[in-house]
Amino acid sequence: MKYVQLRSLRDLIMLVASSPSSGVIQHLANGSTHLYFLVGGTLHEMFLYFVKEKEQIKGSFITYNAYSGEIGSAEKVLHEPNVSSFPVVEIVNQDLLPADLLSRLDGL
Repeated sequence: MKYVQLRSLRDLIMLVASSPSSGVIQHLANGSTHLYFLVGGTLHEMFLYFVKEKEQIKGSFITYNAYSGEIGSAEKVLHEPNVSSFPVVEIVNQDLLPADLLSRLDGL
C-alpha cells in the first residue's frame, strides 16, 4: 500500500467532494494523533490518502459548503443548499493498516 499525505483536512474534503465513488471519511486514533483517511486505488495497488490532526473532529459528519468553502462538523446530516455532509466512520480495531505503516505515518 502506498500513502499520500495531504496538507490539510480541507484537501481531504475536496478530494471526497470531487469523488463520485466515496463519500465516507475514516477516522483512526493513532497514538497522540488522529488519522482521517480514504482508501483508493487501482486493480493492482492501493492508496491511502490521509491527514493527521492533533485534535479529534467533533461530530459525526464533516460538512463542506461549496459556496463559501467553509468546512465544519455536525452531529447529523445538514440539509442546506450548497452544503455536503460526509460521514466520519470511527475505526475501533483494524488490520487494514499494518503496524509498520502506522509507525511510518506517526513519524511524518
